[in-house]
Amino acid sequence: MRANRPGSGPGSRRSFGRKGQAATEYLYTYGWIFLTVIVVGGVLIYFNVTKARTIIPVDCSLFAGLECLDSSVDETLLSIEIVNGLGFAIGNITMNITGTCNSSANTSDINPYGNINVMLANKQARFTFECQNLTNMKIAERIQIGYINVESGQPHSKVGKLEYLPVGQ
Repeated sequence: MRANRPGSGPGSRRSFGRKGQAATEYLYTYGWIFLTVIVVGGVLIYFNVTKARTIIPVDCSLFAGLECLDSSVDETLLSIEIVNGLGFAIGNITMNITGTCNSSANTSDINPYGNINVMLANKQARFTFECQNLTNMKIAERIQIGYINVESGQPHSKVGKLEYLPVGQ
């Protein structure tokens, strides 16, 4: 007959240790599977294997200080709404796009000075480009932006991009 040792009964600490060990073994056994699924899913989305781009069909990115707020694609028009976050007014603004649609545009924003081609700091403007038939076309555009710092007179030239994928492609 076996004698009861102290700490070996059903309510002892030793039985709690076995439950903790079972939980730890479960995490070691199945946790790596969970981690692998998350990593593989992230890689698939990163390399666009899952067509996750159809959730957000428009990707417009310019350079630091000039932010693309919104863009739209119609049958023959491509529009970009941008905001000047450079901290100074810019003038003599030109925008040229090359890719699917080769076109040029000037700002349609009107500011307090009455000059249509000056964009004040922290203000927004819409640029519209006329294109050929864009219906159901995948669009990848290179945006060449030229402007002059109104305060210093220094000219600048920067590059951005616009990608559009019609819904269902």
